Amino acid sequence: MKNLASLTFLLLIGYSSYSQVGINTTRPTSTLDVAGTIRVRGVKSDALLNPVQATKIVGMDELGNFVEVEIDENVILENNRLRAVDKVMEIGNAPGLNLPILSDLNLVLLPGEPNNTKNVMRMNSIFGNMFLTGIMPGQDGQKIWLYPNSGDLTIVPNSLLSLFGNRIEGNGTIIVKQFEMIQLMYDAARGKWIPMKY
Repeated sequence: MKNLASLTFLLLIGYSSYSQVGINTTRPTSTLDVAGTIRVRGVKSDALLNPVQATKIVGMDELGNFVEVEIDENVILENNRLRAVDKVMEIGNAPGLNLPILSDLNLVLLPGEPNNTKNVMRMNSIFGNMFLTGIMPGQDGQKIWLYPNSGDLTIVPNSLLSLFGNRIEGNGTIIVKQFEMIQLMYDAARGKWIPMKY
């Protein structure tokens, strides 16, 4: 009888270790299968005595399964907050800079165009130095860095040589030395590129 009780006990332990529990369902498909909403009570964090730090992010797939969310290299989970970091800048080349005066320059930045994902635009001209009076519109809020490689880049703000929606805002000329950079943002409401950092 002792052996039978021991055998029954072992079978129950083995069965329970592979069992599935269902809440509001009689046919669970996972170790814990909940048909309904989930609420966790009593989760507290005392910042001094018992700090709770998230180490992973959990999401849900289309079937309702909890899955771990992978964090890309440009996103950091730190102190229970997600933040984006710009570690890598994508560099593109400004097409066809054969003239020293660049009016209504098309950097092919719009969705689907070759430089849409580029943050930095290398600028080279066979003449060395360049004069920029305007850039074709980007998306509202789109930011780019201009990076002159062949010589200095002189930006002429509000120039009549470019269409109004392509002009660069400013009160005076801006000279960007060779191998230095300037950042611009396109403001669709104003219809102009706005210098940000130099």
